[in-house]
This record gives sequence, C-alpha cells and structure tokens, in this order.
Amino acid sequence: MKEGKKWYNDVIMVGSLLFIIPPVGIYGIYKSETIPRLWKNTVYSSLIIVAVIFLLVYLF
Repeated sequence: MKEGKKWYNDVIMVGSLLFIIPPVGIYGIYKSETIPRLWKNTVYSSLIIVAVIFLLVYLF
C-alpha cells in the first residue's frame, strides 16, 4: 500500500478546515506532525479564550 501525505500534515488543508469545519480543523491541528508546537498552543489558547468569553456573555 502506498503511503501518501496525510491530510492533517498539510498546513493549508488544516488551516482551511479550521475555518470551514472547525471540529475537523482542531483534530487536524492535534494530529499534525508538521505544525509547530507554538502554533498548536496558540490555536488552543485562542479557542479557550473564545469559549470563556461566550460562556461569560451567556451567564451575564
């Protein structure tokens, strides 16, 4: 069986999926071996901040 490039190692594909289908894009960032750890942490931090803001707006 031929080993090709995995979809989650394609930075452009993962970036596009992050905006088009966010859950799939987040999974792609998690699985990616080519996206640097700094960018992974930045995306995760941004998602947490947005979730907290939405939660605060909903509660108050």
